[in-house]
Amino acid sequence: MGLFRSLKGKVDVGTDDPPKPTQIGSSHDGWSVRDEKRRMFGGGGGGGGSGDSFQHSQSSSSHAPTPQHDQYNAPPGPPPCHRMANDQYVPPEGPPPSHGRRLTQTEFQPPPGPPPTQASNPPPYHDWTVIPDTSLLPPPPAITEEFSPTNNASWDSAARALDWCEQNLVFTPSIPSSRIHVDSQAGRTGFDPPPAQLWRGSSVRQLSPVSYRVKTSKSQQDAILLSTLPIYFAAADNPLQTQREKTIYFEIRVINIANENSGIAIGFSAKPYPPWRLPGWHRASLGIHGDDGRRFVNDSGGGRDFVTAFRPGETLGVGMTFSTDELRASGPEGRVKTRVFFTRGGAKNQADGWEIDEERDADLDPIEGLMGEGDLYAAVGVFGGLEFEVNLGKETWLWTPQG
Repeated sequence: MGLFRSLKGKVDVGTDDPPKPTQIGSSHDGWSVRDEKRRMFGGGGGGGGSGDSFQHSQSSSSHAPTPQHDQYNAPPGPPPCHRMANDQYVPPEGPPPSHGRRLTQTEFQPPPGPPPTQASNPPPYHDWTVIPDTSLLPPPPAITEEFSPTNNASWDSAARALDWCEQNLVFTPSIPSSRIHVDSQAGRTGFDPPPAQLWRGSSVRQLSPVSYRVKTSKSQQDAILLSTLPIYFAAADNPLQTQREKTIYFEIRVINIANENSGIAIGFSAKPYPPWRLPGWHRASLGIHGDDGRRFVNDSGGGRDFVTAFRPGETLGVGMTFSTDELRASGPEGRVKTRVFFTRGGAKNQADGWEIDEERDADLDPIEGLMGEGDLYAAVGVFGGLEFEVNLGKETWLWTPQG
């Protein structure tokens, strides 16, 4: 048995097809184990009953042995994993499968149509002739400076003046009598020097009912001279009540300016005013300063560029016009339009002026008291060695008022 199984295993291993079962009635039906031994080993001997019995039992339950001379042919073609060096294959039609997928967020398609050209995207054109002549537009507002290029008062002086103004409020408008109002309009207002402690070595001398000569020492500190009477009475001259335009004005004639540390300032102010300060530095006041030519409206800093410096021999004037052009424009109480103007040698240049309510920093430069609602006085500021005349009456002016 052991030998038979070994032979049978040798026959089965390495074949492509399994052995076929024995067919009934084939030529091997009578083939016994004894005969198989004789055929393979050349042994003789006859069989016995036991051998026939073994042959019968094996033939009905197992495969017939495969003769040694059987051959098996391999299938045509190379093995599946083998490829000849000269094999040629034609790629399938169309793009690879990945080219047919939908575009993701990181992939973009070009816009439809051809790319743009210079001819299809001309530069924009603007017809500059439609812009109006800028010479007709008003000039931009002047820039407020922090310091003057010539002379500057101390910050301590300014701080003391601010405290003084808080303790001494502006006078409410007064109601003048007819005679006082007439004198004011004619320039017979009087002219008061500062307190004596600020006026050592200086003097004011009246030349006529409307003219005064002022002379100061070289050591004169900052000080202000004010007319005795207002030259503008809010209760009598306000255009909201009179329905008429009102202009106030005065001139100075400069005789001498001692040096670069001396100067004159002309303008208007309410009362009371710090006597050691120049006009335009504090509330309800404005001034044009002759040392640097700058203008000031409630400005304790460096002012704004305006005109050239004052020189000896010149006649200079300052005025304000309270207009009725915008009456009732701001509500039932109305509003007055106020413009400041400046003259040199009696000539009034339209460019040498400004609107009181021009663009400005409302928190730093309030204009209360200058829009026709309060009384105003002629104001002249001085420092250093000076000599000049003040003319308050129109008969002494070089400038001729219109109307």
